Amino acid sequence: MDCRCLAETLVRMATKIATWIFIALATVIAAMHSAAVLAGGATPKAEDILGRAAQYQREFRAGDMAVVPDYVAMLEAATRAEPENADLWYAMGRAYLLQGARAMLAGGNPADAMPAMQKGPAALKRALQINPDHPLALAQLGGVQALMTSMLNQPALATQGVADMNRAAQLAPDSTMVRLTRAFLGLSLPDSLRNHASEFADLDFLIEGAEWGAAADYVRILRGDLFFETGQPAQARADYRSVAGAGSAATITANKRLLALDQGGVAMADIKALRTAAGAQCAMCHGR
Repeated sequence: MDCRCLAETLVRMATKIATWIFIALATVIAAMHSAAVLAGGATPKAEDILGRAAQYQREFRAGDMAVVPDYVAMLEAATRAEPENADLWYAMGRAYLLQGARAMLAGGNPADAMPAMQKGPAALKRALQINPDHPLALAQLGGVQALMTSMLNQPALATQGVADMNRAAQLAPDSTMVRLTRAFLGLSLPDSLRNHASEFADLDFLIEGAEWGAAADYVRILRGDLFFETGQPAQARADYRSVAGAGSAATITANKRLLALDQGGVAMADIKALRTAAGAQCAMCHGR
């Protein structure tokens, strides 16, 4: 394979990876948290911008793809006006990631995803230059870095990404977004980078504090899958049963899990499929 073909292959691989990462982090995880978390200590004008950024996230999640250019332009202007505001740079990073998500969805231009892949992490790094202890920037940058570099066989960077997510959880142990990022990304990492204790701790935290309706049921199934994966079928069955009678959209999945247990066990392919969907399908967590 010549250099040109190799480069084209790497671009296609990176673009495919970006599809999941952008949608998982930019639309699901970021949209589940309010701008109030970002606005502590921000100027009144910055608070308004962060509030509008959160609104753009909600509008995008509701299907309004047309908000992306205004969303990005607003934060580009805001970071120029307040170049030392870590919260604005963090929001800028999320906006670029969402711009990448838009590029990969129907009607978008996939070629636009690659620049967003570069700009998003760069903005998050700028936030961390200003405030090295910004937990949300650490969590999101760590998640993107861990997943992408592990898939591109860059173990040192992947390990650093995991370390950044862990540090974010230490800085903000009660942050839903930080714990959600580490939980969803951690479950999708290669076995060599995973930490089952952290995964259980994050899923427990999310279940205990969840106020998102059907999302909590899917998190219980994710925890049941982790119980099964770690050789604890009785605990897995208990989680599946708690959802099977909930009457939510997750009930069908829970009943399939219970049937699979009765027939010998849950297939890892089904477990991995749900973990991918949990990141990629906003409607699954938020309802239609």
